[in-house]
Amino acid sequence: MTNNKYIILCLAVLFISCDNDLLFKTTSSKITGLAFSNTISESNELNILDYLYYYNGGGVALGDINNDGLLDVFLSGNQVKNKLFINKGNLKFEEITQKASVEGNSSWNTGAVMGDVNGDGLLDIYVCAVVGINGFYGHNELYINNGDETFTESAKKYKLDFGSYSSSAAFLDYDLDGDLDIYLLNHAIHTQESFGKADLRNKRNDQTGDKLLRNDGGTFSDVSETAGIFGGINGYGLAISVGDFNQDGYPDMYVGNDFHEDDYYYINNRDGTFTNQLKEYFGHTSRFSMGNDAADINHDGLPDIISLDMLAEDEDVLKRSQGDENIQIQKMKIEKYGYHYQYSRNMLYINQQNSGYLETALLSGIASTDWSWSSLFADYNQDGEQDLFISNGINKRPNDLDYINFVSSDQIQNKIDNTKLVDQQALQLMPSGEAHNYIFKGTKNLEFEDKSSTWLDDKKGISGATAMGDLDNDGDLDLVVNNINEEVSVYVNQTDEKASYLQLEFKYPKPNTFGIGTKVYAYYQGTLQYKELYTVRGFQASSEPMVHFGFGDILKIDSLKIVWPDKTEQVINDVALNQRLVISPEDTKPFKYTSLVSKTKAVFKKVDDNLGINFTHEEDNYIDFNRQKLIPYQVSDLGPATAVGDLNNDGKKDVYFGGSKFESSRIFMQTDSMFVEREIKTFAKDNRNEDVVALIADFDNDAKNDLIIGTGGADFYNKSTPLLDTYYTQIDTGFIKQELPKYFENASVIKANDYDSDGDLDVFIGNNAVSNDFGKIPNSYILKNENGKFSILKNQLFQNMGMITDAIWEDYDADGFTDLILVGEWMSPKFFKNTNGRFIEEKLTDSKLNGLWQQIIPFDIDADGDTDYLLGNWGTNTKFKASKDYPLKMYYADFDGNGSTETIVCNYKNGNYYPVLGLDELASQIVSLKKKFTTYKSFAGIPIEDIFEKSVLQNATVLEVHTLASGYLKNENNIYEFIPFKNELQVSPISTFLKYDFNGDEKQEVLAAGNYFGVIPFHGRFDSFPGALIYNETHIDLGSTIGLDFSQKAIKNLNIITLKGVSYLLTTINNDSAQVYKLIK
Repeated sequence: MTNNKYIILCLAVLFISCDNDLLFKTTSSKITGLAFSNTISESNELNILDYLYYYNGGGVALGDINNDGLLDVFLSGNQVKNKLFINKGNLKFEEITQKASVEGNSSWNTGAVMGDVNGDGLLDIYVCAVVGINGFYGHNELYINNGDETFTESAKKYKLDFGSYSSSAAFLDYDLDGDLDIYLLNHAIHTQESFGKADLRNKRNDQTGDKLLRNDGGTFSDVSETAGIFGGINGYGLAISVGDFNQDGYPDMYVGNDFHEDDYYYINNRDGTFTNQLKEYFGHTSRFSMGNDAADINHDGLPDIISLDMLAEDEDVLKRSQGDENIQIQKMKIEKYGYHYQYSRNMLYINQQNSGYLETALLSGIASTDWSWSSLFADYNQDGEQDLFISNGINKRPNDLDYINFVSSDQIQNKIDNTKLVDQQALQLMPSGEAHNYIFKGTKNLEFEDKSSTWLDDKKGISGATAMGDLDNDGDLDLVVNNINEEVSVYVNQTDEKASYLQLEFKYPKPNTFGIGTKVYAYYQGTLQYKELYTVRGFQASSEPMVHFGFGDILKIDSLKIVWPDKTEQVINDVALNQRLVISPEDTKPFKYTSLVSKTKAVFKKVDDNLGINFTHEEDNYIDFNRQKLIPYQVSDLGPATAVGDLNNDGKKDVYFGGSKFESSRIFMQTDSMFVEREIKTFAKDNRNEDVVALIADFDNDAKNDLIIGTGGADFYNKSTPLLDTYYTQIDTGFIKQELPKYFENASVIKANDYDSDGDLDVFIGNNAVSNDFGKIPNSYILKNENGKFSILKNQLFQNMGMITDAIWEDYDADGFTDLILVGEWMSPKFFKNTNGRFIEEKLTDSKLNGLWQQIIPFDIDADGDTDYLLGNWGTNTKFKASKDYPLKMYYADFDGNGSTETIVCNYKNGNYYPVLGLDELASQIVSLKKKFTTYKSFAGIPIEDIFEKSVLQNATVLEVHTLASGYLKNENNIYEFIPFKNELQVSPISTFLKYDFNGDEKQEVLAAGNYFGVIPFHGRFDSFPGALIYNETHIDLGSTIGLDFSQKAIKNLNIITLKGVSYLLTTINNDSAQVYKLIK
């Protein structure tokens, strides 16, 4: 009995704790009076089969329409009339729709936004509508506030009565003339004309094309064409974020487009025009872009951006839903049709100021939130970090694979074209898309913690447009969510006095009376928080025109710097918290936007003529996935080889670039003034090989450099001649080819050292994969040098040691003998102690440190006098998930008994391991699975143990990864602890390191570079790592701040070259042109 009482007491404490954690309390309309439900009734004449945006929902706008200090609520509906509620205090609302005359006359309303259109200090309401399809009638409506809780519909008067397919609108002063202009967001519908090349966006369509509307003082003019705004029939606009993204004083815009059209990143040219610079700043975007938002989440004073998509977290939904395109279709869309890289998941873009954005959604933990509509950054718990709310759900999922299978059949297509008899059957096949809303707690390291089950009532529903504001005047931010087929949700924030806040309301000169576009910099305890006032955020909604900050437990901040839209600033010092300040311009002075430019000193400067090194690597067209469809990544794209050394015995170092398959290598000889390309015929003859790695050194001790080339590419297999590494020795008349042992492998690394102290250079050759048999462990070798001739060192230790990617010779135990350290994929770093030319393996790291290791370099990162080792890994910004307790697993076996092996990669989730890939991908290689699982529903949510027979899995080889993070092995008395780098260095694989004194301070730094594109679209594209210069444990500068241009480039090699006594950085890039940078010392 006592034990039972103890258990009951513990449960009671648990439930009390959970209730106390609830950040938002939902309040019903019976208490608030906010009685509104956007009820949608399907019919044979109108449903999602007829209108693809049938479930996008209505809008919500928050603002004090009667200037009584209380926040009022406007809600728009699709098949129901709009409603306006005035706030009576204490979370009680009164509907005044009919009195206010804002019910609306359009039959299908969408987004709703508030703004002071006529500059009289009163908030007006602009309601968007879809007109001209499916019998929808009406036009966009503008309700001008009369100041007495009534409005006059005036859209025609202001030339805003558009009868188009409008989603939403945003207020901004794009030309800084003092009044509010409008960006009108429209969406296309699927027609034969809407599919085609990307340049369809250049042919304006009045119904589907977006519009930029300039305020001319009483009317608006469509200036889209002259301003550079796209307006094509392929523009599926669903959301817009406005912000000064490049911090030059003018508002820019990020527009999210659904389906195949790219998003737009409009940079303001400061002359009334915009330029779309999406491809320059974003390596990839979300594919089905929905809601978006902008906020500074990392305290650097730059607005970051989130774009939502529809990737599900739940295994059942995930495996039943359509995902990314296959690699061939993506290739065609990009190369032939002109679109950018798009992937089906949320994206989080971290602003790097005039450089490419870091994309971090996967490592940030916010990539998969299901059918997501609105995203709103704010400090909901007021701890000083930006949190994230995401609304979710759809009535029926049109991306369900069983549904798509049904409607795609020729027989059904014929019926659909000729009758509506199959409509109900098709609708019934679409599963419900009800989902819970998400909320994430922000942290200081770009990561977010999912608090959906503790901060919110996680009831499932269909939530869309969301707006935020302080409904009860208690200082924190509340939320209003417009749902479908359910009453509006009011989330009342319970933070109250638990943490400090500051609210800022602006009184700005007419006509921009609310100060839209005002920037605020809050400084306290060495920390910066930055906000911009733009009310249209998320999806089809506008929030309260107020800036809100949270500050945790402090009571006063050092200062506020307010930058007004006219580019003047004012500073307020020693600001007390827990109040709402109403601020007008006072004692202002011109603000210098140049002061916002990063103060980090440039270390590198790109050389325009590349010193004559005009090398461009061209990858061949071989795609590994066409042969082995289930491998996790390619191994054919690891070139080109680069080696620096004197190849003509003139005392100057030259550059060797290896060729792709059937492409000859290229050599650039150093002269007195530049590098000049020269052909070495002996090298040019061997053009069948894929040159992956090369090493220039004097191997035969004749005072002339020789060359060893490691070949790979994973296309040739078995005992194909192009898999043989090559060795050339230099003689007075050129080079001659010498014999190497015949071991037919895919090389990844060549490192030379006189391991046996006999006076010549021996060579370690590491190999990373077996062609046509990924998962099988290749052999690696030490080649013993005897008078310039090489033979394989007989040592079983180096056979099947792993999928080697890099190696270093290093006397790690300081005994006078050079030891060998190896890293590779699906393995831990390996330390081999050398004693008089004999090697034994030592365990010097954690036993669970398997990674997808790419690179290793010795460097005393903690400056304690011993050698640590930096390790390049895959990075954590990936759909792969790995930890010591729940490693990433790869099963390697002949799953279908056809004599060929397959690999199946699995992630751990909720107690089980699930294949990363879906049924279509698995069955493309293992055909029998389509017989076992005849529907996607039958496959969804099934762990690996229930997909394959137990005996098959028991006989499989299982390879594991315990960490995907790049970092370093910290040396503590020759025992090594792994320390991950900060998250900015985890966005992509780090594939190369270079140690050198780059800045002339007589201390060595390490330059890290990477990015990788050899994965299927399911994984996206690892393209946003700008490189990093590592000084020590606490000082790391990203490449974008020190003069490097590494974003969207797969960096393969870094080398130092010298010309006329000046040092330069040579950067070799896969499938791109080499770069040369001068070192600024």
